[in-house]
Amino acid sequence: MKSDRVVLVALVAVCAGLVTANDPSEGWLSYAVYNAPKQTDVITRLSASMVVPPAPKEKMGSPAFWFGVQTAQGDGALIQPIMSKWMGDGWAMFQEIFDWTDQNDEQSPQMRVEPGETIWAEVYFKPATRSYGMNMTSSSGKVSSYEYALKEKQTKTESAAYFVLEHQVQNCNGLPSSGKVTWTDVHVEVNNVKVVDAKWVAQEEQPVCGSKAVVINSTTIGIEWQA
Repeated sequence: MKSDRVVLVALVAVCAGLVTANDPSEGWLSYAVYNAPKQTDVITRLSASMVVPPAPKEKMGSPAFWFGVQTAQGDGALIQPIMSKWMGDGWAMFQEIFDWTDQNDEQSPQMRVEPGETIWAEVYFKPATRSYGMNMTSSSGKVSSYEYALKEKQTKTESAAYFVLEHQVQNCNGLPSSGKVTWTDVHVEVNNVKVVDAKWVAQEEQPVCGSKAVVINSTTIGIEWQA
């Protein structure tokens, strides 16, 4: 997401004299990743559901739960439905794209969602326009859609998929009191063919409060932490 990546890009530029950065970003805590069999494959659809967690005890942080697609090298457009991000006074769902080809970030309008709501989201590839469409719906009836066209600079395909907890917190009270979130009904298509048994791998980037990704099975992925 924008704030972490802008800081990271600035640091790299100062230290190295040039901008070379990619995902996973240092702002990520824990995540699960799926890589298509070939780096030239295209993840043509990715969808999942999750329940909005309870509010953090302390409201100063901005933890975000999302999934998305990216190139195998993490240097293209990170296309991500933000299913729940803490905004200081409540949770919001929206779509966000951070494009490493030009360090540009764009977002759809934020929609407030409440703890206990179920959010369903999808990203899908549109080859005619070389773009990704995104749809999100909540169990309370909110609907959000967005489309993002890949830049000409991006010659690589989006062949990696992520489920992520992002944004560092000052202490564990900055994370939801539930101690976990779970994505269910995870559906992946590569080259327009459903992946029957997707191999997700749990990874850590900058974990806090014992955060860790948990791959329950190919269609159920969780992230846990010490509440």
